[in-house]
Amino acid sequence: MDPVTLLLRWAHILAAIVAMGALVFARFGLLPALGDFDTATRDRLHDSIRRRWLPWVIGAITVLLASGLANFLLFNGRVKAEGWADGAWMRQTSYHALFGAKFLLALVAFYLASALVGRGAGTQWVRNDRAKWLSVTLGTMLAVVLLSGWMRQLHTGPNVAEDSGVRIDRRERPLDNAAREDADGQERQEADGGAPAADREAAAAPGGREEAAR
Repeated sequence: MDPVTLLLRWAHILAAIVAMGALVFARFGLLPALGDFDTATRDRLHDSIRRRWLPWVIGAITVLLASGLANFLLFNGRVKAEGWADGAWMRQTSYHALFGAKFLLALVAFYLASALVGRGAGTQWVRNDRAKWLSVTLGTMLAVVLLSGWMRQLHTGPNVAEDSGVRIDRRERPLDNAAREDADGQERQEADGGAPAADREAAAAPGGREEAAR
């Protein structure tokens, strides 16, 4: 595997882990716990979390977008260069359509994730119902992950058999030792050029040599 491709894949996976893990924690851990506090305390905690978490959200989104687009372009170039399915592999697998759906869902998730940690008036409607929009963001990210897994299974490419230099004809089974010895014995008997079996039996009987001579 190319080192650049491997590094891009690692970066994409790690950024997705950070984003998905944070959403799960915020929805099922942090948000229910904050319900035990009064409104003023919750607002102070939200503001404190926002200042610390916003750079991580921006970083994860940036890495996901950059590495995702780079991975797609590199893979698309590989498919064309190697001529998978005579250049029709992308169309046969609907890979472009799957990538388009994944990309649009990811943009929706990125917008909602940014709105949840933002403080602009235009996105206040998201923060007014954090539980609902956290669930929507988490579901959208889950759909992106499932689509990614589906697309990854397609990366094996076309089923093309490679010649390893060794061919085995399965229609011919090798003889075992006993059968090989029998065959060798028959070949030696035929090569002797001796008398037929009936003549040899007659010669072996008493007086058989004279009768055979007459």
